[in-house]
Amino acid sequence: MTIVRAVILVPAFLIGMFAQTIAEAQSPLKKPKVYPLWEFDEQGHTCRAKGRLQDRDYCASHLMDRIVADGKDAIPVLISQLRDTRPTTEPIYDYWSLTTAGDVAYFALDDLFTDSDWKTFNMPGLESLKEPCNSYAEDCWLRFLKKHGRKFVQDQWLAAWKKNKDRIYWDDKARCFRLSSRAKAKMLPHNQ
Repeated sequence: MTIVRAVILVPAFLIGMFAQTIAEAQSPLKKPKVYPLWEFDEQGHTCRAKGRLQDRDYCASHLMDRIVADGKDAIPVLISQLRDTRPTTEPIYDYWSLTTAGDVAYFALDDLFTDSDWKTFNMPGLESLKEPCNSYAEDCWLRFLKKHGRKFVQDQWLAAWKKNKDRIYWDDKARCFRLSSRAKAKMLPHNQ
């Protein structure tokens, strides 16, 4: 009787193990996080003239609040969206005829690493994205994209992120990302 029981139980056990493994392998992959940048939700055209997108006094946007709340985790998500050419519902800056989700990702990244003085940029390694241009902002941006492409922009940001991600932390007072020494970054586990 024990041999019969073993003959029945062992295959049943193996089938159960393989069925679970197969089911896990066939389950849909977790969708990567994406911000709906093409539906940028500025309240009352507040994000237009000057300032940084993360400054609530300047830009009222639930989406930017969510991005800031996500902290460092938002950076690779925004980098992944730099090549998204879906147009925004309307341009998010004054005097622009069109902005795309990828443009918004770039603007957000640029602003998130710009200090509260609106001049100091805190992410090294992106100097190649700052070419001199004597035209209006949209024209300069479109010329740059025509010359280098969105993939170039994304590759530059990705390289800077990979090189510096362990040193990046959020400064609540300045409302921007800054870089610190490795020792300080390790002492702030919520920023990792």
